[in-house]
Amino acid sequence: MKINFPFFSKKDIIVTVHGFGHRTLHEMDRIKAYLEKQNFEVWTYAYFSPEDPEDTDLHAWIERNEDMVRTALSTGRKVHLLGFSMGGVIASYLASVFPVESLLLAAPAFYPIDFSQVERAVKQKVFSSGGKNEQSMSREHTQTFLKVVSNYRNSIFQVDCPVLILHGTSDEVISWHSSERICSLLSASSVRLLYIEGAHHRFLYDGYCERIVFPIIRDYFRGEMTPFA
Repeated sequence: MKINFPFFSKKDIIVTVHGFGHRTLHEMDRIKAYLEKQNFEVWTYAYFSPEDPEDTDLHAWIERNEDMVRTALSTGRKVHLLGFSMGGVIASYLASVFPVESLLLAAPAFYPIDFSQVERAVKQKVFSSGGKNEQSMSREHTQTFLKVVSNYRNSIFQVDCPVLILHGTSDEVISWHSSERICSLLSASSVRLLYIEGAHHRFLYDGYCERIVFPIIRDYFRGEMTPFA
């Protein structure tokens, strides 16, 4: 009989924070499979339900993420954070309040819109992280998304651990200028921004850039490349 004792494992834990859209945790399927082959333990979870019209409470979304990081840290192992799109903003907040080893942000949504035009953005519902044929998110969910970005994007300025940002030069949802802008406001010794030439917003799971991007993510979480080097 084979008995597994996960809490005795010495593998580093990577807690992933998904973006805004109907795919939720499935955005991480490809990178999770890759990193687990590289001897990491990857935790994926959904912190809100796009199918539940009542699941639009900002604080509930944040608490679910906090609970996951607390559980990971309780194992006594090293914990890293990987946040995609809106999840990058949330992951930055988590890294500002929990003692994680490192933070990686993929196409983070720090400056997705001009906040003077919030209503127009909500009506257009342009922030779904799925494909063209995917159902749009509800107005209420979209408003919560905008609140997340507005309330937590400045958390990045309180992060003490290494930070790596990856952003595609062909991102059609969140311009790479968003990441460039946030990096210009951070200490050069604390963050590194890498542009992924030709990559679109969904480069973690669109299958086009993973031969380039996935080894970068692996090496970063191994500590083989850091913003402090």
